[in-house]
Amino acid sequence: MPEVDLVDAWESSEAMLADPRFQQVGLLLVDLEMPGLGGLDLLSHLNRMEDPPLCVVLTVSRTVEDVFTALRNGASGFLIKSGDPQTFQESLKQVLQDGVSLSPSIARLLVQEFRHNAQARSSAIRPNGIKSLTKRELEVLNGLAERGSAKEVGHELGLSHETVRAHMKKIYQKLHVNSKVEALALLKKSAK
Repeated sequence: MPEVDLVDAWESSEAMLADPRFQQVGLLLVDLEMPGLGGLDLLSHLNRMEDPPLCVVLTVSRTVEDVFTALRNGASGFLIKSGDPQTFQESLKQVLQDGVSLSPSIARLLVQEFRHNAQARSSAIRPNGIKSLTKRELEVLNGLAERGSAKEVGHELGLSHETVRAHMKKIYQKLHVNSKVEALALLKKSAK
């Protein structure tokens, strides 16, 4: 590639870190399976440097854990070795220009994982949320569903308007919502 001025290879992470030429590296391809200090640990070590090189993982691994750990540890890209040479060159150019590149299969994996985690988080929080409310908080929420205003709920339950608002704040926190409408929607959903 014309953009590449210097190409070097090292037999291990330790050999690379001991070589003074390493300080000139602008883009480093890292395999996860290396003797001695593995690729994920190398990324973490490099990420603590003052001016680390751009690091692209080049591997056969497609596990979500490896992808997330590599990205957390400072990788600017995650490419699968089975990609064709033209796509590989384009991915490296993308890292040099934009600072990040992922193989399409890895990007798809990340999107699937994100969606799965979002759905799991949503279903874990929402259905059990109503069950986490105290008896008084549930009375306040039901009162709001019937009466509509904090003032009317306070009058019905013998509470001040401010006390009802304090209960609502706790209810929002427990249900992970930001409004009365969202809280009432969860109450309605839990009644089904």
